[in-house]
Amino acid sequence: MRDAPSPAGADWFACLGEACREINRRLCTMDRAERTRQFGRGAGGDTTVGVDRVAEDILIDALRRRYEETGDPVTLVSEEAGLMHVGGPGGPVVIADPIDGSRNAARGAPLFATSIAVSDDRTMGGVRYALVFDHGPKEVFTAERGVGAWLDGACLGTPERPDRLRMLAVEGASAARIAAAALTLVGEVGRLRSLGSMALSMCWIAAGRMDALLGLGEVRAVDVAAAQLVLREVGCWVGLPEAEDVDDCPLDVVVRRRVMATAQPDLIDKMRRALGEAAAVSW
Repeated sequence: MRDAPSPAGADWFACLGEACREINRRLCTMDRAERTRQFGRGAGGDTTVGVDRVAEDILIDALRRRYEETGDPVTLVSEEAGLMHVGGPGGPVVIADPIDGSRNAARGAPLFATSIAVSDDRTMGGVRYALVFDHGPKEVFTAERGVGAWLDGACLGTPERPDRLRMLAVEGASAARIAAAALTLVGEVGRLRSLGSMALSMCWIAAGRMDALLGLGEVRAVDVAAAQLVLREVGCWVGLPEAEDVDDCPLDVVVRRRVMATAQPDLIDKMRRALGEAAAVSW
């Protein structure tokens, strides 16, 4: 792991980081009515609310400015807008969830992120750069494939591998799914935590704040494209739901997968059993 990203990676992180800071500044000026205003369904199928629309518009503007400065087009895949070309077809694929944790953001709860990945192609295995901006403490997780991962510019080391799941993050945690999975987790897990943001839950494993993540509901590539690289660059296990499913996963807003991630692969079998119970629940 290197102390810093490559020059190309640093350029991308500067561009995307400034867009995220502008999103943060803009959201701070919005009242609850503006945050929760509905704009129909986005390309990913979920209802687009005010925070989603504002964040995506700022990101698109940032990519357009980048094209004007460099002449390099990009293909954007975003949860709200779907597929769009910035500066023409071709170029790297930017896959983004402008607000991961929209329900939290709309209510003013400071547990949500902007998640952006830059890929060589339309598969998860092609992701080269990743940035997850935590809008609460304004922390920035970044990663470059084969180079390393960083938190606010400082190297993220390999997190401790626990002997048991003392702190398990769960997402897609409806009451029915939790109830279905709970019996398999009794005696295996110390505490459950649901942040309401898949990207943050995954990055918190990389930072040693969680031992593992169990995604009880299915998610799209936009939710995990950036965070999965952060985790893999610090040596964590990531599955969709298995590790062999990750690289071929398409970068779109259609395919949905269940996610598991952990700093301790020896504990995966326990998580698989719980996920199997939750998968049988439709809501």
